[in-house]
Amino acid sequence: MTDSEQQGSEQKTRGLMLGRFLIVAFMGAVVMSECLFAYFWLPSADEVAARVQEMAEKAHAAGKQKNSEDEEAMAIEIDLGSFTITNHRLASESTFRTDFHLWGTVLEGEKKEFAQLFDRNKNRFRNLAIEVIQNSKRTDLTDPGLGSIKRELLGKSNDLFGKPILHQILFAEYTFVEL
Repeated sequence: MTDSEQQGSEQKTRGLMLGRFLIVAFMGAVVMSECLFAYFWLPSADEVAARVQEMAEKAHAAGKQKNSEDEEAMAIEIDLGSFTITNHRLASESTFRTDFHLWGTVLEGEKKEFAQLFDRNKNRFRNLAIEVIQNSKRTDLTDPGLGSIKRELLGKSNDLFGKPILHQILFAEYTFVEL
């Protein structure tokens, strides 16, 4: 190997090493900048503890206020009426009768307002309840908790009253008979 060839291979080796060094230096600079960003951006343990303490105090104060409001606003049961609904379904050629007594819960402070709204919409409410029962599937009518019917009645009745004044629907003396 001649001197010029040896110098050429040494230059190639230096060039490769310089390239590798530049890559390592660049990667080190990226990692270092990420570390500095995280150090300055992330809060310290003391700052996190102070924020958690502040949030806990706010939640505790709100909980005390809500508890005092809950004591004043106890839910009471309101009689929504008795229903006997007979429905004939042509598609399955079956007839069934549903008898039930319907109750709802409202906050004690909203009792007078609910009474006024219910008196104004009594017949519409009865129609709504009958419609929900007649449009329900047999599986919904035989469900022990009547969950889907309760949810549908609650949503539609609050829409009828114009505000979410009725908080829960309760069935009493529920009977479903297929004739």
